[in-house]
Amino acid sequence: MKKYILFGAGNFGKMALKHYGEENVEYFVDNNKVKVGKNILGKKIISFDEYKKIADRYQVVISSNYLTQIAEQLQENGILNYIYYSPSYEKFIKDIEVRLNKLNVTSIAVYGIDGYTEQLISRIMNSSSGDKLKFVVAADQSRDYLGKNMLSYKICTLDEAVSEADCFIVAAGAHNAALGVKLKQVVKKETLVINPFKKNGYYETDEIVINPYEGLQNDNTEEQWNSIVANNSIIEAIDSFVRIAKEDVQLFDYIEIETINRCNGTCSFCPVNKIIDPRVEKRMSMELFKSIIGQLEELNYSGELSTFSNNEPLLDERIVELNKYAREHLPNARIHMFTNGTLFTLQKFKDLIPYLDELIIDNYMQDLKLIKPCREIKEYIEEHPELRRKVTIVLRKPQEILTSRGGDAPNRKELVSYGDAKCALPFEQMIVRPDGKVSLCCNDPIGKNTLGDLTKQSILDVWYGKQYQMIRKCISEGRRNWKHCEYCDSFYLY
Repeated sequence: MKKYILFGAGNFGKMALKHYGEENVEYFVDNNKVKVGKNILGKKIISFDEYKKIADRYQVVISSNYLTQIAEQLQENGILNYIYYSPSYEKFIKDIEVRLNKLNVTSIAVYGIDGYTEQLISRIMNSSSGDKLKFVVAADQSRDYLGKNMLSYKICTLDEAVSEADCFIVAAGAHNAALGVKLKQVVKKETLVINPFKKNGYYETDEIVINPYEGLQNDNTEEQWNSIVANNSIIEAIDSFVRIAKEDVQLFDYIEIETINRCNGTCSFCPVNKIIDPRVEKRMSMELFKSIIGQLEELNYSGELSTFSNNEPLLDERIVELNKYAREHLPNARIHMFTNGTLFTLQKFKDLIPYLDELIIDNYMQDLKLIKPCREIKEYIEEHPELRRKVTIVLRKPQEILTSRGGDAPNRKELVSYGDAKCALPFEQMIVRPDGKVSLCCNDPIGKNTLGDLTKQSILDVWYGKQYQMIRKCISEGRRNWKHCEYCDSFYLY
């Protein structure tokens, strides 16, 4: 049996190494020049040019979020026997079955074709919903497949499927978000946009403690960070999403409610660390919090929700009560939290965790040692393994180079203009400050931009109001059109 080479040396790559076994993997390959030549988990990271010279001796596995781009890169170089690793396969299929059963659909179409689709179709065929799958539809970027067969299905156009299919499943790798928006605008039918390569949580792992610096010899310099961002293929996917999303703005699917605007951390990359925070201290009233949750409840909100933003949420002594209230009124929302964990007691952890879908504890210590609360929580989770997929402790350095935060990160000096790039956040995210003011995005912690006020306006009035309309128009034409965005190197697509 051939040994494996894993294409992608990030979190998915690490999980793939564990999945296939260290003894069965020879190398990682990665397009990021900063990583090439380094070792991760005992395996050398080689360049794509190095890999091409030995490709016929190994089975390559795409172990990255950027499956479409990597698949195309392999195909262009005559490498067609690639396979995929996704830690979310099983949950992906189960999610489809649960949602299809709730919808009571009878005819399904898979929309969008890439190198993953055949595996997807095979899994659906072998599920309880297999008899409902009737169509495989070529999206605009995959029309070369028209008329060909994929497994037992002839690949057809959208017009051929739309009259009979009552549910569409978008399966198109990195561009699934854009295709999902476009499809919903056109067909006006049930549409499931489920990307099997999108993590179920921020950290798709069974490990309690993870070290994101593992295998890296040195911290990134600003020059290296800028190089990583310049080669980030999600920029193209965001541009595709924005071009379509701006035509028919949907409700956000991510909301952060900051209930107290204070942090006890001193991280050098944060514009609101406790040493330099310029904000006037504020605490959200319970009346306002319940009003926001109540409006989301009326909207049947099922997206992501967090009771934190640019703060340390445990500084709010009501944090358990707030999350309990949110969970009771938003049973379908995905509630998560980030915290530095310093204020946790084991009892507070036990009280809080039932109301969260995911808890990430950023353990900030420059020497990467666990702080006392994290040690206690780790020991507790080891005794309660059902929490392993719910809680992740991340070893973090408080002194490191990260995103520019719209140019506000205090330890960033070498800023780069991303004037032509678009941003998805004004189409996907709402950030609420403790006084009810709505910020531009999560990279506006000081509140330089205010797009509305939830003490005076409803959520929908703000989301579809003039300020949001203005920022969306500007940002859809490029970041340089909004002063606070041109030098922002944060690229997210939920």
